[in-house]
Amino acid sequence: MFKERILHSNHRRILIMFSLLTVMVTAAFSGGAWWQGNEEDVIATVNGSPIHVEEFQRAIRLNKSAIMNYFRDQHHADQSETFWTTSFDGEIPIEMLKKKALDDCVRLKVRLLQAKDLGILQDISYPGFLRQLQQENHRRAQAIKNRQVVYGPERYDVDTYLEYLLTNSTLAVKQHLQQNALKQGESSLRLFYEEHKDQRYRTRGYVTLQRISRTILDSNHQIDPALEQKVKRLLEEAHARLLSGASFEDVAAAYAAPGTELELTIDLGDERRNARSPVAQAAAKLSVQEMSQIIEDNGSLHLLKCIERVEPDSAYLAYEQVKDQVLQDYVNGEYETRIHEMTASAQVVRHDKLYQSFQM
Repeated sequence: MFKERILHSNHRRILIMFSLLTVMVTAAFSGGAWWQGNEEDVIATVNGSPIHVEEFQRAIRLNKSAIMNYFRDQHHADQSETFWTTSFDGEIPIEMLKKKALDDCVRLKVRLLQAKDLGILQDISYPGFLRQLQQENHRRAQAIKNRQVVYGPERYDVDTYLEYLLTNSTLAVKQHLQQNALKQGESSLRLFYEEHKDQRYRTRGYVTLQRISRTILDSNHQIDPALEQKVKRLLEEAHARLLSGASFEDVAAAYAAPGTELELTIDLGDERRNARSPVAQAAAKLSVQEMSQIIEDNGSLHLLKCIERVEPDSAYLAYEQVKDQVLQDYVNGEYETRIHEMTASAQVVRHDKLYQSFQM
């Protein structure tokens, strides 16, 4: 079995965390009645659930820069008093902006509707959301006044509180999907692994090394030039003995610092970490049984010998190695599929008079 450093999540810890989030989000939305607003306050409904005009305006604000950049890049359009209503090869900025904003509102509402269908959220109306925001900020202010611990910001604004609720409700929905997946056994997960292993579960590659290392730092953790020269001579002797056929174990016993880890595996896919490590950079160039020159890294001198090398994408990671990642990928895929299907089949009724009259 190929070696690969995989961070395994603890299922029990994840389930406990998601359960707490579910309780927390449900409590945040409980007590609010389904809002029936005035027609002039609603720009559209999604399966009967209203999109408040303030939700639409928020989406307009978040998408405005992207639409402006699009017309600048695609049509070389400059800002002017008539920019938003001018047709550029049949594309009108204000119409594109309104469509994108409404599409975003529909997708957001679908996410909330799915959470509501599972009993995670109770009131998903915008006025209900604003009430909960006000109550949460009041709770935080009182806690601060009473010198109690408050996690996160002292006060939420609309955007940060919405993101907080969306994140937590999404995690709670995914917890539900994960529990269903685990109840079904591993057959679905193994099938998912087989279907996606070419794209997701190939090895990132690694190099396994033997190494002899010695520090060159003094008692003040500064490089000692005299010690550096002494250690360099020792490693040169070790290098010569290895080239002459001596076993690595014998040479390491004579030259490596006591307690030094003699074997090291470098993950070739960890580009960020490897870019900061001369040892990793040298290891990436070694072939099996090849030795490096003497390398300085992190206050020590190192002599490396490659004993195993697996190239990136040359093999699949075994299911047992990545089953936690497979579960996470499966749940994320199920969630996105549900959102896509619910969005595609959603009955969206637009308040055309309000929508068409909207101006920048």
